[in-house]
Amino acid sequence: MIKSRQLKSKHLVVMVLFLTIFAFVGNVCAGTYLSVASGKAGGTWYPLGGAISQIAQENLTDTVVTTMQGTGDANIMGVNRGVYTMGISFSFANDNAVAGRHQFKSAHSNLAGLASLYPAPIQIVVRADSDIKSVADLKGKRIAPGLKGTSGEVLIRTILNAYGLSYKDMKKVEHLAYSDAAMLLKDGHLDAFMPFTTVPAPVIQDVAVSIGGVRIISIGKEELNQIGSTNSGYSQQVIKAGTYVGQEEDVLTVGSNNVLIVQKKLDDESVYKITKGLVENKKKLEDVHQVLKTWSPEFAVRDLGVALHPGAAKYYREIGAIK
Repeated sequence: MIKSRQLKSKHLVVMVLFLTIFAFVGNVCAGTYLSVASGKAGGTWYPLGGAISQIAQENLTDTVVTTMQGTGDANIMGVNRGVYTMGISFSFANDNAVAGRHQFKSAHSNLAGLASLYPAPIQIVVRADSDIKSVADLKGKRIAPGLKGTSGEVLIRTILNAYGLSYKDMKKVEHLAYSDAAMLLKDGHLDAFMPFTTVPAPVIQDVAVSIGGVRIISIGKEELNQIGSTNSGYSQQVIKAGTYVGQEEDVLTVGSNNVLIVQKKLDDESVYKITKGLVENKKKLEDVHQVLKTWSPEFAVRDLGVALHPGAAKYYREIGAIK
């Protein structure tokens, strides 16, 4: 008799556990559990992903939104596969993913744009007293284009190609983290390093102060047009004179927008509410990084590297950011 009661009790526990799991999975499938793939802790993307998650959760009923650590290309692949609901990426990488080129072996069809967030230009940094005045002058020099396979390193190879150059034309190519490359430039063991990051970049500010000034190399308009023709996610960007110690002129360069992408399959109403929430809660984005102080709906719809999600487009159209 006792054994029978114990058996019934165990069955009841198992049934309750099963129903709990079933209910949780049902909620997930119903769209009440969403995620935002951001960046590694310590960078801009991670806290930005947290702010986006908070805004999304506040604007969607009965929805839990979590922030996941990630990286640019992995975020794109994860959103496409449905592992993440949203993710932060680069516009030129989005373009590559949609087309299925370079690091993306097949066309990614479950991607849509929600908002361009802020620009990130490539910044080719040399000492202020360097004889390097243009990209062409890098021939025979010691350079650090970034870690192999990263978005910035891919862009540097594209820039060199526009000038008829490659790594083979360099004296030395060091694939280093930006902080390590900055140290080598300070010590005179490197001629140029090339961070692909926000403006102003702390790593460049530190170098400029330490060595008495830097020069940021401009890219020619003809070469910029050539680079832009290879990918819709590349955009021409200007680094204003005086941004860094020793930088006396405006710098014309190429970059890519940091973009919030979303699963194309996500329903229009949810994307509409998230987009509306971002625009109406801009202050929460600004609190993450000063670069977002100039963010606007008009910027949000530009150079995404992927088509806007219909839900986002509906909201931007309502407020006049697009026609």
